[in-house]
Amino acid sequence: MNRRLLAVPALAFAVLALAGCAGKTRGTPNPEPTADSGSSETSRSAADSAPRVPEPLNTANITSDACNTINGDGRSSLGLGDGSSRSTSNGPSCTFQEAADPGNQIDVTTVTANKNGLQDVYDTKGNDAYFEETQAGGYPVVYAAALDDRKNGKCGLFVAVTDELTVNILVQYDHGAGAADPCSVAQKFGEAMISTLKEG
Repeated sequence: MNRRLLAVPALAFAVLALAGCAGKTRGTPNPEPTADSGSSETSRSAADSAPRVPEPLNTANITSDACNTINGDGRSSLGLGDGSSRSTSNGPSCTFQEAADPGNQIDVTTVTANKNGLQDVYDTKGNDAYFEETQAGGYPVVYAAALDDRKNGKCGLFVAVTDELTVNILVQYDHGAGAADPCSVAQKFGEAMISTLKEG
C-alpha cells in the first residue's frame, strides 16, 4: 500500500488531507515562509476565523527536517522508532513506524508550502469529511481529512506551531489500540511535538 503524500492541484493554497491509504494535498503551494518563528506577524485579515497561537514555537529545525518534530523521549512514549525523512511539494516530511509493529505508522509534514498556517485549513473545511477543533499542549489544533477513515485506524491532525505554519500529522494504524482510536495517537504525538519545540 502506498502511503506517500500526493500533490493534487486545486485551490490557491496547499494543505494536507487523509484520504484512503494516502495523504493528499489540496491546492497549489504558496511561497515558503521563513523558518524564523520569532515574529508572528501575518497578512491575515480580521475576518479570519482560525485561532492564533499563544506563543510562536521555534520551528527552525522542523522546516528543514520533519523528523525533528519529536525527540527521543516523545518517540519512546509512543513506541516509535527513528523517523525516515523525505521531501514533498508541501514541505519536509517524516515517517515514524511503531517499533513493535511497523505496519503502524505516523506521517508528519511541516507544511512550509502554506504561508497562512491554520487559516488555510479553516478556509477549506467545506471539503473535509470531518473538522473538529481542539487543543494540544495549549496550542490550537484541528482534526480534519477529506475522507473519514477514523474507524479504519486513520486520523488527520493539523497543529498550529506559529500563525503562519502548521504541522500535519497523519496516523495510519492497522493493529492494536491505536487502530481503534487513531485520533488519540495523533493528539499524543501533537503534545509531544509541542514539548519538543518548546525545548528548542
